Amino acid sequence: MTPSPFRRALRNVGWLLAGKGVGAVLSLIYLGLATRSLGLDGFGQFTLILSTGQAVAGFVTFQSWQIIIRYGVALLQDGRMDALGRLARFTILLDLAAALIGCVIALVAILLLSAHLGWSPQLERRAWLFCAILLLSTRSTAVGILRLHDKFNVGAAADAVTPITRFIGAVIATVSGATVTGFLIAWAVAEIATVIAYWIAAYRTDRSFIGPWRAIRTVPADHPGLTPFALTVNINATLNNGSKQLLIVLLGVVAGPAAAGAYRLAFQLSQALARLADMFSRAVFPEFTRTSADPSPDAFRTLYRQAARFTLISGAIICILAPIVSKPVLSLVGGSEFADAYVILVLLSIATAFEVMGTGFEPVLLGIGRTRTIMGIRIVATILLFGTAAVTLTAYGGIGAAASTLLASAAALAGFMLYAHRAVQESSTAAARL
Repeated sequence: MTPSPFRRALRNVGWLLAGKGVGAVLSLIYLGLATRSLGLDGFGQFTLILSTGQAVAGFVTFQSWQIIIRYGVALLQDGRMDALGRLARFTILLDLAAALIGCVIALVAILLLSAHLGWSPQLERRAWLFCAILLLSTRSTAVGILRLHDKFNVGAAADAVTPITRFIGAVIATVSGATVTGFLIAWAVAEIATVIAYWIAAYRTDRSFIGPWRAIRTVPADHPGLTPFALTVNINATLNNGSKQLLIVLLGVVAGPAAAGAYRLAFQLSQALARLADMFSRAVFPEFTRTSADPSPDAFRTLYRQAARFTLISGAIICILAPIVSKPVLSLVGGSEFADAYVILVLLSIATAFEVMGTGFEPVLLGIGRTRTIMGIRIVATILLFGTAAVTLTAYGGIGAAASTLLASAAALAGFMLYAHRAVQESSTAAARL
């Protein structure tokens, strides 16, 4: 019996959880090693470098895996492997071009931070080298290839390389005398190891991306709407991911590295919950793409209802648990130095719960190609984020940043719910007229 789209999505979430489950446990350990061995100020310096690299990556990344899914589903179903290979090579080139641009932006950002915080020239060089490695370790196309072929189990194994390598590197960095540079090396090696694992897995799954590069010139013409889709997906990623990392950097500039370190720890712990949302979104997006092409809207509406119900209940549970589990987890990982981050962690966890709820609605819009609607919602949420942060950062520090994040997440959820519901209603009305 063929499983329903929702069951396939849950099955793939299961595979992703298998990889992330090990990672979640290891992340608590290597975060604990970093916070306790570097201390509040040292972890803050590490945080600012890491967040700078991730913020730049968020601003330049094209989320190529979404392009592969959006335009590759039909190609794979029709057996047009040559066209699929050209599409993959095109997104690889996009990724590399974005990474090179990001390296230049990261250099400027590091120079500005160094001048403000008084970093040594040696740390300045190492910070930029780390950001360059982070940006050039591009694997989004490889992720898309695996998900297109429903190889979520293989992707889970590749994903597990990151926390395992970080854990080993964190242990070595701690034993050899904890320094910011040591942890930067550990994180950089993890990125390199993960990108190698992903591309080996992609090569074994589908070798169609190996081919002449000249052929990719026809890709935008072969897929009408690809260019605006790629640009809007990039902007959406910038507004969603890049803005969160930029907020950490701004907090460090305004309130100092220690405040940024405390916020980063709370942010990382809350992201353990966000990964659940991300996994469900990545698993359900291909299913929405497939069902949106179905002549009958029944499968699409059914998947929408099931996904919405699942994510709303999951988010509600997180809201209930956040105040209860935040303090013991924070104490376990960060120790007494980070106790003041409790309120920040609660606020960020509730914001993450809203993100979890949103994954029942955003993939609906993404699956039917309404990236401009998503972009509009993200723009409003980002304006709220930085508009309120401009007032709250100076007065309330990390708590102000967390409250601004919560407000932006709530606004984004409201927008996704409204427009996804409208999209489903429109599909039902169109079907009734036929």
